[in-house]
Amino acid sequence: MPLKHLATLLCALSPTVALSQDAVQDILLSVPQAEKIREWSHYYTNGSHLSGQGLEQGQWTKDLWEGFGIQANLTTHEANLTYPGDHRVALLDLNLKDPLVQEARRIEDTAPGAGPGQKPFIPSFFAWAGVGNVTAQYVFANFGLREDYDDLLNANVTVRGRIAVVKTVFGSSLLRKLHMGVHRQEQMQVAAEYGLAGLIVYTDPQLDGELTEANGYEAFPDGPARPPSMIERGVMSFAGSTFAIPAMPIAFADAIPILRALNGYGPSATEFGERWQGGGLNYKDVHYNVGPSPNNIVLNLCNKPIFPDGQVHHVIGTIPGSTFPDEVIMLGTHRDSWSPGAGDGSSGSSALNEVARSFGTALAQGWAPSRTIILASFEGVEFSLPGTQDWWEQNHWLNTSAFAYLNVVSAGAGSKFHVQGSPLLGRAMRYGTGLVLDPNINANNQTMLDVWDGEVSIGTGGDASVLLGTELLSSVDFGFSAGEGDPPFPYHSLYDTDEWMDCYGDPNREYHLTTTKIWSLAVFALANDVLIPVTTNEYAVLLQGSLESVDMPGLHISSMENAINDLHQATLTFDTYADNLGSQILAQPDEPKLLSKAREVNQKYIKIERIFADPHPQSSSDRHLIIPRVPYYFQSSAFPALQESIAAGNLSAAEIYRDRIVGRIQEVVALLALEGTKIRPKSLLHVTEPEELSIISRCCSLQFSIRG
Repeated sequence: MPLKHLATLLCALSPTVALSQDAVQDILLSVPQAEKIREWSHYYTNGSHLSGQGLEQGQWTKDLWEGFGIQANLTTHEANLTYPGDHRVALLDLNLKDPLVQEARRIEDTAPGAGPGQKPFIPSFFAWAGVGNVTAQYVFANFGLREDYDDLLNANVTVRGRIAVVKTVFGSSLLRKLHMGVHRQEQMQVAAEYGLAGLIVYTDPQLDGELTEANGYEAFPDGPARPPSMIERGVMSFAGSTFAIPAMPIAFADAIPILRALNGYGPSATEFGERWQGGGLNYKDVHYNVGPSPNNIVLNLCNKPIFPDGQVHHVIGTIPGSTFPDEVIMLGTHRDSWSPGAGDGSSGSSALNEVARSFGTALAQGWAPSRTIILASFEGVEFSLPGTQDWWEQNHWLNTSAFAYLNVVSAGAGSKFHVQGSPLLGRAMRYGTGLVLDPNINANNQTMLDVWDGEVSIGTGGDASVLLGTELLSSVDFGFSAGEGDPPFPYHSLYDTDEWMDCYGDPNREYHLTTTKIWSLAVFALANDVLIPVTTNEYAVLLQGSLESVDMPGLHISSMENAINDLHQATLTFDTYADNLGSQILAQPDEPKLLSKAREVNQKYIKIERIFADPHPQSSSDRHLIIPRVPYYFQSSAFPALQESIAAGNLSAAEIYRDRIVGRIQEVVALLALEGTKIRPKSLLHVTEPEELSIISRCCSLQFSIRG
């Protein structure tokens, strides 16, 4: 039975008993338990559950949700998979009779084994890296950015035909400071563009602040420092496509002899700029010379994975809406992990189970949301598989029915809270964070809203990357990740375990619980009120604030400024209309004409994000003209295609994207125009102080009973 018809049928069959907003809030705040989160996490982390291995855990999750009183089903999708095959990273001295100097390990020391009857965890590799076996001289190329290779070329260091050894970019505070955050996929792309023969990526202790072995801290499991044998796995391209050059991840313990062999060869990193400074292996006698290595010192890099056909499995739970069953609020996470995944993957899955249990408790006591809620446990994101998109396309009715998707990957992998995605969800997120206390022991009863700035940052994450970046569904990704001073998070490694979480990540699962409660409450806010709680002016504020990053000689942006000014006025007018309508509905909740107007407003909210789709995208996966597909640990700017054109120095392309953006903004203005109103351009650059305060106040309103 199609999901849409199922929701309608369940709505018709489900008796509803009025349950007050306060009563539901109390349930959502009181039901989640730390021990339950531990229980769910222990199950998910007990064996390998990489993409394509998720049938058993999917069936278990489905049964669990049904036990909570939530209708659930398991969907299956064909997928191209990739798993380890023949791989090697070896340091060779060709002048020796036995040339092998060092061969990098493929799996961490003292790595946890799988539980009885469970699949073993896989050795390290990069999904969708190029296939090949190369032996060549090598260079140290810092983070492997374009700027790094340009520095090498300017220093007369040849890179073409050589293997590059680079630091991982995940969690680099230096790159964030320099506004240069990239994904490993870009490291791969850039290496191929510059003619490298291969790429080797290691995790430098530079990432870890004070908590390093060099500063006297023991490595996990004996202390909080990063284990020398930790290997960061990951995806290098989109499913089914590979780059021309091979790549492999290695531990910094195995990078040490490789980097030492460059000592005295080529310039030192100290001779370059700030971006090259701060390497964390000096205490191991690594001088960070860039090379190239001498003729006899080479690396052998082999990457020959296997590519079996397989399946991924999603668990879809449905809570039918009582008033607007054809309007949908979604929440979810990905169930697959590169490793045990206590922090990345399984923490989000464990929190989602507690959200499901909380909603099930409220349902059992008579609550029914106004609109339909869909819970999703997806599989395949770690391989960039299209399973989420396949599921969406099979439920195409969601294109005109779904308003939002709230995603959590890392519910409690540290103390730093992030919210990233569409500004249309800012109001709901402020509602949720305003009711939940900060778990920090020094917070003095502050709410999470008190410590969060209340602004949704630009970007996406997890399955929100697909649903926002490709399908233009208003989405956010939020949760807790490692912050400054936190123990290093063993990202995508076999040390991402319950043991690490118990010792250093979130010992009491307080951050997990905080995420769970915010998640439940934000979804409740979006699903329960007659009018979806949205402040459309937040989009205008985002666009205006992003204009300063649009800077290119010869590119005139007055048309963008005018369009955004029009949007500013249109959204303020529309938000006032919606607030007044909400007040009327509170006074006459059963008035058919008011409910009809509410449907019209909600449909406009559903359409806004979709309007920003690029009609001619360079990539079918990157369709959003405003919000880039980058995860929470990157700092990024709005207008991704426009910014890419500016970075490439392509004025003609920049003008095309400018005009597309202007056209889409004008479409939103037309969508929000009310009968009898006329939009007159008004510059946001000259907004008076009272108006600025009014905008901020409107954006930060928490009067959910009136509309958020």
